[in-house]
Amino acid sequence: MTIDRDTDRAPDEPPPSAVGAPFEGAPEFGRLLYQALRHAESAGARRLCWSDGDFAAWPLGEPGWISMLTRWARAGNRELVMIASDYRAVQRLHPRFATWRRDWSHLVQCLVPDEARTEPAPTLWVDSTDQVLRVFDREHFRGRAGFDRVDRQRAREDFDAILQRATPGFAAATLGL
Repeated sequence: MTIDRDTDRAPDEPPPSAVGAPFEGAPEFGRLLYQALRHAESAGARRLCWSDGDFAAWPLGEPGWISMLTRWARAGNRELVMIASDYRAVQRLHPRFATWRRDWSHLVQCLVPDEARTEPAPTLWVDSTDQVLRVFDREHFRGRAGFDRVDRQRAREDFDAILQRATPGFAAATLGL
């Protein structure tokens, strides 16, 4: 089934949290991210937690992504927490998202884990509706979307453990003299 990233998912298509299926490849990873954001928007997820080494492979700057993310943010009482080892790729590859992040800085936290110098942050999506998407093999984008309850809890705990050892890392605006 082909999904148009700018339209909603088919009504009979379950969210990633219900699928519990493995995936492989960058195109499938991107499709599942769109599907997860659509579900988060429609289900009213209050908190999105994203982690990646640099978010280079995420569709952050695509117009459809920005549009959905804006609708999600406008619903109010929202929080986006991003953890990355390095945000330079976001600024270079996703300028639309960098602008969106500046405009919505009141609800976005961009953090760098303490261990960023030794290992990249894991590629992970966790949200308040219990959606989970995790990449286990970065080279081939092999992962799993929608784990069982125990695995979802473990992913949430993994994210929270990194979050506790993270500091601000991607300023919404830079000041210069």
